[in-house]
Formats: sequence, C-alpha cells, structure tokens
Amino acid sequence: MTHVERQWIATGEQQRVDPDMLVDRLPDYDPRTGDHLWMIVTSYRVVPEQWQDRTHTPMLDRENLLSITVPCCYYCEQAWTKRLASRRCPGEPR
Repeated sequence: MTHVERQWIATGEQQRVDPDMLVDRLPDYDPRTGDHLWMIVTSYRVVPEQWQDRTHTPMLDRENLLSITVPCCYYCEQAWTKRLASRRCPGEPR
C-alpha cells in the first residue's frame, strides 16, 4: 500500500480506495423513468486520529458498526414499502 492508496477491510473483503478518487457515485434523478434509488445506510465508529494516519487501515466491520437504516429512497427520502415501490418516485422529499 502506497501513501496514495488506502485499504478498507470488512469481514475479509478488501476494497482499495484512492483518496483522490471521487467516491460519490449517486446518479442524478431521472424524471423520465421515475425510478427510486433504494439504499441502506450504515454507520461506523471511527477514530479521527487514525483516520488521518495513512499507514492505518480502518476496520469497517461488526465491532465498529453503530447503525443500519431501513431501506429508503435517496431521492424522495421515504422508507421502502410495497406500495411506494410500485409508484413512481417524485424525485424530491414531500
């Protein structure tokens, strides 16, 4: 691992992350399709001092897991239900 690379390890899986790489891969809302973007957000406990140390490999695993949200749509910010999933996404919170 070089100074411009960082490894993220969770339950044995390794993911290489380049600090200069754009990580935000959320697509823009497309009103033509009205598709929801379903997601589940997880939160992990981190130590800021270790986060800034390029030689430290943060552990994103069960021991540091703080919360997991219910599935929700990124665009309309509504929790998943069968009814909502069968409808077009309005594209913004109501």
